[in-house]
Amino acid sequence: MAYIGFFPTSPGFQAINFKMNSQTRKTATASGRISRATNSTTIFSSVLRYPSMSLSEFLPVQAFISRCQGGLNEFDVIMPTISQNSLGITDVNAVVSSSKAAGVTQVSITSSKNSTKILNPGDVIRFPNHTKVYMVTDDAGVTTDGGGAATINIEPALITAISADSALGYITTDNVPFRMILNNDIQDMGYRVDGLIDYELDVTEVI
Repeated sequence: MAYIGFFPTSPGFQAINFKMNSQTRKTATASGRISRATNSTTIFSSVLRYPSMSLSEFLPVQAFISRCQGGLNEFDVIMPTISQNSLGITDVNAVVSSSKAAGVTQVSITSSKNSTKILNPGDVIRFPNHTKVYMVTDDAGVTTDGGGAATINIEPALITAISADSALGYITTDNVPFRMILNNDIQDMGYRVDGLIDYELDVTEVI
């Protein structure tokens, strides 16, 4: 197993089927009451579809797929729209301002943006010491106060503790990379007689 870098960004994906996978254990009683519990985190997955590509466009993609060796090696992929800050802010420049333990769903941050809405509900973020991606769940989004401070509610809960150490770098809030592996060891590549190639990849988050 190895990390092999970023999945090629060209020619770009045409369509994305984005999924959130949560495992819930359900137990029904004779009275009809259903108890529910989970002991796992939410995992994101996607089916990413390319437009029909020329041979020169597809060969770099094919080479990267070969390096993946099926589901063995992991990579980062930036997904259009999903990975982007929906407010169009590219310089949130936010750091964790208070250390938090694993299992927490509320994180304190400080941003260079004062009195500014920096995130919408449904936006995704990634912390400097994490490969896991988290989703913002605040109904009204996240707005900083006059000093740039704010609290972000996230799901799933932190799988690893985070530290209030600005030296670790900024929280990624735009062009957020998802750490993924290929779901299938067999990859189908549709070489057409007109010279174009059709391809889509099925990926799942790895933590």
